[in-house]
Amino acid sequence: MRFILLLTSLLSPMAFAAITPDALQQVKAVQFSSNKVITAGLPTQPQFKVLKDSGVELVINLIPKDNPTGYANEAELVKQAGMDYEQIDVDWKQPTVANVQQFFAIMDANQDKDILVHCAANFRASAFYYLYQLKRGQSDSLAYQQQVMAPWGELSKSLKEYPQWQVLIDQVKSDIDQ
Repeated sequence: MRFILLLTSLLSPMAFAAITPDALQQVKAVQFSSNKVITAGLPTQPQFKVLKDSGVELVINLIPKDNPTGYANEAELVKQAGMDYEQIDVDWKQPTVANVQQFFAIMDANQDKDILVHCAANFRASAFYYLYQLKRGQSDSLAYQQQVMAPWGELSKSLKEYPQWQVLIDQVKSDIDQ
């Protein structure tokens, strides 16, 4: 009987989850998008070690270099914690399809890794991850978009307030559909 219980626990879906969410609940606007990818706002400096200890192998930062909302030495902080680091300069006011394509390329090249995608408040990160999931064949719906982009709050209101993001989402979705 013990063997069956042990086997059952080892074969449970959580036994295969690489990122352990328990210690990450305090990360700003954290979203556990899958067992391999989380999105979040900017972690505190001590949280980089916690992220590593929780299974994160790669940090993708979408805050532009020299932006006061980020850390000037984030690459160093991430590497000191034992993770890989990528950064894409995504201008909040002018996000581009090229930014999204760069993100897609990094995600595709690192499918075997457990990944944190972050920006300042998990707006850029959750939007890019939503688009990446569509590229990977996820069925689209308003409910799904709201789920992945939950940090945005009431999505229709937020996208009206930041129309550049609705334009970007529509452009990328159009490219994906072709």
